[in-house]
Amino acid sequence: MDRKRTRREERAYTELLRDLNELDWHNENRKLKERTIPREWYAIAEATPTRPRKTRVTAAYDADMVRWFRALGHGYQARMNAVLRAYMLAVISKEIESRGDRDWKLDPI
Repeated sequence: MDRKRTRREERAYTELLRDLNELDWHNENRKLKERTIPREWYAIAEATPTRPRKTRVTAAYDADMVRWFRALGHGYQARMNAVLRAYMLAVISKEIESRGDRDWKLDPI
């Protein structure tokens, strides 16, 4: 690069590095988890039971993620709910770490 970055460019670059680092961490974690994910997990796309009590909320998701779920066809919202529920349960059960599991020095709490 021949010139110094502007403040806006530097902020974007810093955010890019942070996001890439987080994606790298998730990718490495995913590779470790792939060996322990039960086969039933992959059936979630075909047969996701709906739960009777729902709470309507307004939420914003990344456009590419919404397109991908919608492309799965009818019941895509129930599948999104199932994925979020699985993540919630994995965090609660400490199967995966959340940001609250480490202190400011990134040591386990």
